[in-house]
Amino acid sequence: MTDPGVTSDENWRIIDDGVHDEPVHHALDDVLIDRLDDGEMAPTIRFWYRTGPAVPIGRFQAYADEVADEYVRDHDIDVVRRITGGGAMYAEPGAVITYSIYLPRAAVADDIERSYERLNRWAIDALRGLGLAAVHEPLNDIAHEDGKIGGAAQLRRSNAVLHHVTMSYALDIEAMLRTLRIGEEKLSDKAVTSAEKRVTRIADYVAEDHEAVIDRLKDEFRTTYGGEAGSLTDDELMAAERRAETTFRTDEWNKRL
Repeated sequence: MTDPGVTSDENWRIIDDGVHDEPVHHALDDVLIDRLDDGEMAPTIRFWYRTGPAVPIGRFQAYADEVADEYVRDHDIDVVRRITGGGAMYAEPGAVITYSIYLPRAAVADDIERSYERLNRWAIDALRGLGLAAVHEPLNDIAHEDGKIGGAAQLRRSNAVLHHVTMSYALDIEAMLRTLRIGEEKLSDKAVTSAEKRVTRIADYVAEDHEAVIDRLKDEFRTTYGGEAGSLTDDELMAAERRAETTFRTDEWNKRL
C-alpha cells in the first residue's frame, strides 16, 4: 500500500439510506467501529440523514459550556455527545452533510495531521468538481477562502479508525447562534454577519441541491476508493438501537461533564 489513508485492500460498502435520530447515528458509529476493529465488517462509508435538528458535542466537552440548554429544550434539539473529540456543532436535516468512514488502521497514516489531509482529500476534490474552491486547513478542517466549510474528527482503535465529517450545506446561522453558547451574544445583524464570515455554506457557491452534492461525493469516493452500494444490516441496526438506549439517549453520557 503506497498511500495510507487513500486505499484499502478490501471492497468498500457505501451506505446512503436510512433516516435516524441523533442518538442512533452516534450509536452506529460506536457499533460499526467496534465491528471493524473485531474483523466483522468491511470498510464502510455511511452518510447520515437526521430526523431533526441536533447538536453533536465533543467527547471531552462540558455540556453546560457548549449548549443554550433552555433553547434546545424548547425547540426539541437533540444534544448528543460524540465518541470523538473536537467541538460542538449545530446540524439540521438537509442543511448539513455528515458522513462517517470506518476503515482499517493499517490504511491510515500514523501521523494525525497527514491522516486528516489524506482522508479529506477526496471530499475536497468532489467540492472542487462542483466549482467550490475547497482546501484542507490543518489540523482537520475543510475550508474556503471565505470561511470554514466543515470539520473532521477521528477515533482510533487497535485495528480500525473512524473518520467523520460534517459540512455546512445551507446552515441556518441565526439558529446556530441561538443554540450554541458561542451565540449568546446579542443576535444583531452584525453578529450574524460575523458568524457567516466564519462559516462557508456550500449552497452559497454551487447550484446543485443537497442530494446532488451527496451524489457527487459518492462518485468521487468510488473513484478514489472503489466500493458498492450497501445498507446497514438488521443486526447492526438492532445493536445501535440498544446502544442508543443504554448510552446515547442518557443524561449520564450526554451531560456527564
